[in-house]
Amino acid sequence: VAGKVIGLWEVSGKCWKPSLKGRWKMYSGLATEVRSGRGKVPVADYKVKYINGEDVVDTPFDSGTVRRSCYSFCMCPGGQVVLTSTNQSELCINGMSFSRRASKWANAALVVTVSSKDFDALNFHGPLAGVEFQKEFEQRAATMGGGNFVVPVQRVTDYLESKLSGASLPPSSYRLGVKAANLHELFPSYITEALQNSISMFDKELPGFISSNALLHGVETRTSSPVQIPRNTDTYESTSLKGLYPVGEGAGYAGGIVSAAVDGMHSGFALAKSLDLFQGSIESVLGKAQNAGFTNY
Repeated sequence: VAGKVIGLWEVSGKCWKPSLKGRWKMYSGLATEVRSGRGKVPVADYKVKYINGEDVVDTPFDSGTVRRSCYSFCMCPGGQVVLTSTNQSELCINGMSFSRRASKWANAALVVTVSSKDFDALNFHGPLAGVEFQKEFEQRAATMGGGNFVVPVQRVTDYLESKLSGASLPPSSYRLGVKAANLHELFPSYITEALQNSISMFDKELPGFISSNALLHGVETRTSSPVQIPRNTDTYESTSLKGLYPVGEGAGYAGGIVSAAVDGMHSGFALAKSLDLFQGSIESVLGKAQNAGFTNY
């Protein structure tokens, strides 16, 4: 079992403008148009990833060390941060863009990998340990925000220095309110260090990623399911309940909109074939599905 714990990075301004060097030069004309109100922000075309290279991160459990990765997820230009909580005592958020991508903010999730050993370290055991792990940090975030779905936030520059400055916060797109908080105290140290190291690395790849106008929002914990419902690899039917077809992210077989859609298509063709509604090969139409845990769609 593996999962993700993430913060949500957001920067304000009509257009995020890194140093226009290298490949960024090609966007200078577009940036000028967007800032002047004559252009439309396009779909994001980048994703950044950091693996702690030769160094390994010390962890609180007695299994030595582990390499952790951190990557950006679901970059939303001209977007906003929205609430996805299902319980008032828990705070979970997400990022999105409306079709016009016309807001003055851009946001992206920053995802850090965790494992079942991290669940054990907090005394969460059993098949739903990952769910309890998620709830733990959602409850911490709700407490930090003070209730009423107010989101705790911190300037990226302050987060990197593990401090909370008294300066006023830059604006946030989150509509239910934000509150300055020590987000570097929200997660265990190994997650905080992974986030801090990766943000510093991302800024080297995309100058301007670290900005006093950028806010980290906490917390988004539901990028992928921490549990998986077993299913037959050929028929896609549940191994324990006939007629049930576990599909997509909630069932533990996808990690995003596209991979969930592809998994649903494979499952649909498998069901059609079992009902004699389709006689051909699923792979001949869609290609061979990859095993869960190794999805590269």
